[in-house]
Amino acid sequence: MRKFSCSLARMGLFLLVLRSMAMAEVAFDTDVTFVSKYIWRGFDTIADDRPAVQPSVTMVFGQSGPWLNLWSAIALADTDFVELDLVAGYDKPLSEHFALSIGAGYFTFPGMPHYPDENSTTPEAYVGLTASSFPFSPSATLYYDFNLGDGVYATLSFSRDFEIKGKAVHLSFLTGYTRQYRGIGVDPGFSDVCLGLSTDLSFKGAMLTPSINYVIVPNETINDENEFWVGLSIGWSAGRSVE
Repeated sequence: MRKFSCSLARMGLFLLVLRSMAMAEVAFDTDVTFVSKYIWRGFDTIADDRPAVQPSVTMVFGQSGPWLNLWSAIALADTDFVELDLVAGYDKPLSEHFALSIGAGYFTFPGMPHYPDENSTTPEAYVGLTASSFPFSPSATLYYDFNLGDGVYATLSFSRDFEIKGKAVHLSFLTGYTRQYRGIGVDPGFSDVCLGLSTDLSFKGAMLTPSINYVIVPNETINDENEFWVGLSIGWSAGRSVE
């Protein structure tokens, strides 16, 4: 039943994308991010605090609507860790105050033995609501992993832009609650509290975004220590019309 429900969700998103493509304005966003650690939902994903490079390509159809993203993480150290994800999503304003986002992803780990199998791939769906016109732009998102995580992960996040010496700075705060990965001993409960600070710098047609990040992990079955890491994202955008 879970596999069937997930297949229906992915099919629905795919049909939604196809319907919107014909008359849409297409933009391609490409970026490469270097991180000193790959922290995900509180987990130190690559053992021993290893750095990683995270390339990404996103095809966006119109100002608000369907999009497709191909994302990867590759360890920059003596390890064969590789992650390759495909995510389809749809963003829709509900009013001048609220916006809805829905999506489904298929996450794979090509470096694992016997890839691809049920131990190295997993589908996940999500739904989120953002109130961008409210102070600190609160956003709530609910994720459901149908295989490896086998459960729910929920986030509540806030963000704010402000200026320091005339330069725009982005501040973000996120707290997560998990009921995933219980099969490998993860206790349900609050999983991570993330703080991030970043800014955008334009350089020869590219956008450079340095960031500093800190995560507090109250759940010791996810991570036995809080983590600090830095990142640098280099992005490019291009757009064209679809006939």
